[in-house]
Amino acid sequence: MEELKIKHMTLGQMATNCYIIENGNQSLIVDPGAESEKIIQYLNENHLNISAILLTHGHFDHIGAVDDLVNKYQCSVYLHERDYNCFYDDDINLSNYSKPLNMQTKITLVKDFIECAGFKIQFLNLPGHTHGSCFVIFQDHHIIFSGDVIFKGAVGRYDFPNSSLEETIASIEKIKGISGNYLIYPGHGPSSTLDDEKRNNPYLNRL
Repeated sequence: MEELKIKHMTLGQMATNCYIIENGNQSLIVDPGAESEKIIQYLNENHLNISAILLTHGHFDHIGAVDDLVNKYQCSVYLHERDYNCFYDDDINLSNYSKPLNMQTKITLVKDFIECAGFKIQFLNLPGHTHGSCFVIFQDHHIIFSGDVIFKGAVGRYDFPNSSLEETIASIEKIKGISGNYLIYPGHGPSSTLDDEKRNNPYLNRL
């Protein structure tokens, strides 16, 4: 299996990780949270178009550049069905704490799997941070884009609207049950692996 070429960009006031997955002259973008001009500049410099945008959840710092990118590239946007309200409600997506987003993009809601740009992609719902927060999993490449579900040595906050400690605990149990090792690209901070988090992340043992 050919290794994926993944460009990492840290964007916006929350230092959110955005990932550009390159496949020939096409790309998939995970969590374009802000600074659309930087994303567009990279795409132009590398002669890339966007096949689709994949969202790990609907918080403002993960969706802020979506409208600009869709207006320019007319690409599809995929989000788990349980985060529909989060995407469009500025109170739930937390943008009212800074600048309301008033999202206009029509999104495609996902229940579990999609096929896109030659990839089979799983949206594994792991609620707690939001109702629809997910691992976006490229099974064939053993790669997880974990959003704010899990970070290196930590988990996402569960004290926001649409957050839940009880759901976070249940999701952690699901994560423990995932077999095999995966490279984890989180929504904030450095990358990790699933094996490392099972061994070293205190929340996987504490909650």
